[in-house]
Amino acid sequence: MNLRKTTAVLLLLLGWGCGRTAPEHQQVIAEGGAVRLQRPVVGDGRVHFFTYHHEGKNINFLIRTDGAGKLHSHLDACYSCFKYKLGFVVEERDVVCIACRLAYHIEDEFWDYIGACAPIPIHHEIDGESVVIEERLLIQAARYF
Repeated sequence: MNLRKTTAVLLLLLGWGCGRTAPEHQQVIAEGGAVRLQRPVVGDGRVHFFTYHHEGKNINFLIRTDGAGKLHSHLDACYSCFKYKLGFVVEERDVVCIACRLAYHIEDEFWDYIGACAPIPIHHEIDGESVVIEERLLIQAARYF
């Protein structure tokens, strides 16, 4: 990419991140201090995006199933690009950071850091047929959105 295009992209991303609200996905609510998602629904091998609202912010997260069938939960933000509030998108069999375009294969068990870009994990527990994320963890994650 030439210097002019690179500069234009950087300016666009910087301007886009300032004052921008994170996108909105399927809305979830907390009941009894936790968000509960049905394991059979989110454990289907696809990536599922959700939005939890807190104090005017969209706190986005995703649930994915790796190639071994294990569920993983991550914020829809990475450690270095969260300030742009763009999140990730699914492209074929990868989850791709919209800001820096780094890709993580959905079926990989571990998503290692590539440079400073890495999806931010968020802890979940399995309770019978539910995937449970504590509301306090989502509220703590608000700083990324």
